[in-house]
Amino acid sequence: MELSSQQRNAVEHTGAPALVVAGAGSGKTRTLTAKVNHLIRNGYDPERILAITFTNKAAEEMKRRLEELTGMPRFRFPWVRTYHSACFRILKKHCSLLGYASPLQIYSGYQQQKLLKEIIVGAGFDKKQTLPVLSQISNAKNSGDPGTYFDSRRRLFRLPIQTIYDAYEKALREANAVDFDNILLMTRNLLRDHAAIRGEYQQTFQYILVDEYQDSNNLQEELTRLLLKDGNLFCVGDDWQAIYGFRGSNVNHFLSFADKYAGARVFRLEQNYRSVDEIVQVANDLIGYNRQRMEKRCFSKKRGGVVELHDFFDESQEAAWIRRKIQVLRKSGVPYHQMAVLYRTKFCSLSFEKTFRAFQVPYQMMGAKGFFERKEILDINCYLTAAVFPRDDVAFERIINTPRRGIGPAMLKKINQARTDGMSLQEATRKVVAERVMSPKVHKALSELLGHLDEIREMAPDTAIHAVLSRFDYMSHLKEYTKSGAMDFIAREENIKQLIYTAAQHDHLVDYLQEASLVNEDREDDEAADLGVKLSTIHASKGLEYGVVFIAGCEENLFPHWKSSESPEGLQEERRLMYVAMTRAERYLYLTSAEYRRGQSNPRSRFLGEIEEALG
Repeated sequence: MELSSQQRNAVEHTGAPALVVAGAGSGKTRTLTAKVNHLIRNGYDPERILAITFTNKAAEEMKRRLEELTGMPRFRFPWVRTYHSACFRILKKHCSLLGYASPLQIYSGYQQQKLLKEIIVGAGFDKKQTLPVLSQISNAKNSGDPGTYFDSRRRLFRLPIQTIYDAYEKALREANAVDFDNILLMTRNLLRDHAAIRGEYQQTFQYILVDEYQDSNNLQEELTRLLLKDGNLFCVGDDWQAIYGFRGSNVNHFLSFADKYAGARVFRLEQNYRSVDEIVQVANDLIGYNRQRMEKRCFSKKRGGVVELHDFFDESQEAAWIRRKIQVLRKSGVPYHQMAVLYRTKFCSLSFEKTFRAFQVPYQMMGAKGFFERKEILDINCYLTAAVFPRDDVAFERIINTPRRGIGPAMLKKINQARTDGMSLQEATRKVVAERVMSPKVHKALSELLGHLDEIREMAPDTAIHAVLSRFDYMSHLKEYTKSGAMDFIAREENIKQLIYTAAQHDHLVDYLQEASLVNEDREDDEAADLGVKLSTIHASKGLEYGVVFIAGCEENLFPHWKSSESPEGLQEERRLMYVAMTRAERYLYLTSAEYRRGQSNPRSRFLGEIEEALG
C-alpha cells in the first residue's frame, strides 16, 4: 500500500497516544487500515485490536480492506465494530451483573417509540411529545449522567420528564431489554463499577483505534478511557468536520487530546486527494473564520476547478437554473449520479423534486428510511421477535392482526383486560386461548398464531422468515397493501429477499435479531436509483463525494440555521457544516441563494460573503 510521508509517519508511530488530524479527502480510511496492518506485522494480535467506526458500513469496509491487506479472513478481526456493537458484545456476556438475564433484547427505534408513546398517553399527555421526549432521553443517556442532565434542564420541559424516563426504564427492564443508548450507558457502568471486568478488557485490547473521533460524545470518550491500557490509542478525525453537536457529540475531546493524554503526538494529513485546489483553498479560508479549531493547511495537487456563487429571486428560479446547469454538464459528459444538490434542511428539496420531475431529470433522495424501518421488514422481524421474546408487547401487538385475522381494537382490549400483574400481552393471549373465552373464529386464529410462533422459535433465521411468509400468507397481505403499484410491491419483495440473505448469515434467531437492532443507525440507499442526481441534506452527505455539488438555500436563518446561529458554538458548527458541503465536490462547486423562499425574505448567508472574500 502506497502511503504519503504524512500518512506513513502516523502509521509507524507507536509508544504514545496519537491523534491524526485528517483533512477532507486526505485518505483517512487508508491510514487507519494501514495502521492495523502495521500493528499486526509488528506482533500485535488482530483479535485483540479494537477498531471503532461510527457506522456498520464503515466497519464492513474496513474489514474488507484488511482482508486484502493482510490476507487474513474477516473473522480474525472480531473487534472492528461500532461503539454500540462492541459494547453490546461486552454487555450481553456480563449482563447478569446488572440484573438482566440472557438473552438480552435490543429495542429498535420503532419499539422505543411505541413504548414511550403508551407511557406519555397513559400519563395524560399529547402523543406528539413522544419524539421530542425520546430525543431528550437519548441526549441524557449519552451525557453519561441522565439525572444531572434532566435536573439542569428541568425548566425547559413541559411535562415531568424524569417520571416518564423512570417509567420507560422500568418497562425496558421488565421486558429484559435495552434501547440503543442503554448499550453504551450500561457498558460504561459495568466497566466503571466492576474492576475485574474492566481489567479483563484492558488486558484483551492491545491497541484501540477510533475513527471519526471528532464525533465522539462524553460517554464514548469515557468508554475509550475505561478500556485503554498503556496509552496504545490511535484516533483519527477532523475537527473542521465536527457537525453532530446537536446529537451530543463534543468536539472538545478532539481539540484537547494533547492535554488529556500524556506524551500524545499529533499528526496532520493535509493533502486532499478528492477536490481540486481551487475548492480546497476557498474551504480553508472559510473555516479560518472559526476561532475554535486545530491549525492545518490543506492543499491539493489537482487544478482546474470551478467555484461560483449565484443569487436568485425565489426558489423556483434557483431550481430552474440548477436544472439547466445539470443538463449542460450532463451533455459535457458528467453523469447524473456524479452530481448532487445539497441543502441545510429537508423542505428545500421540494422545489428540486418538482422541477426535476417536470423536465424528466432522474434523481434520488438520499437518507430515506433505513432498511429495518420499512413496513415489510418491521412486520417480519416483529414475528421473529414475538417468537423469541414473548414479553415484547410492541412486537406482538404489531403482528396480532397483521395480516388481518379479526383481532380489532375491541378484541385487543378484551385480551388486555385478562392481564394480571407483570403479564405480557402474549401471555394474556395464551391465557384467553386456554380458557376458550373468545368466539370459535378468533380462538382458532389466535391458537394458530401462537402455535406457529412456538415452532418458529426453534428455527434457523432464514427458515423462520420463510415460515412467516408461507404460514401467514404474508405476500398476499403485502400485495393488498401495495395495490397502488406493481413497482412498489416488487421493491418490497426485493427487500424481503435481501432480509432472507442477511438472516442466513446467522445460525440462531437471537443473534440475528440482536444484529438487526445494532444496524439500525445506518441508512440504506437504493442501488437501483444510482443513476440519478442526488438530493440530500448536508448531514446525510458526509463521507460522500461528487464531481459536481450545488449548495442551495444559502440564506441567513436557513444556513446558518436560526437555531444554531444564536450561540458562537452553534455558528461555528454551521460553518463546519458548510465546509463539509463544499469539500464533497471534486471539481465543480456552485452555491446559490434566493431572496424569497416559501414567500419569506431572508438576507444572503454570511458564509457567501466569507467565500467571496476568499475568491477575491
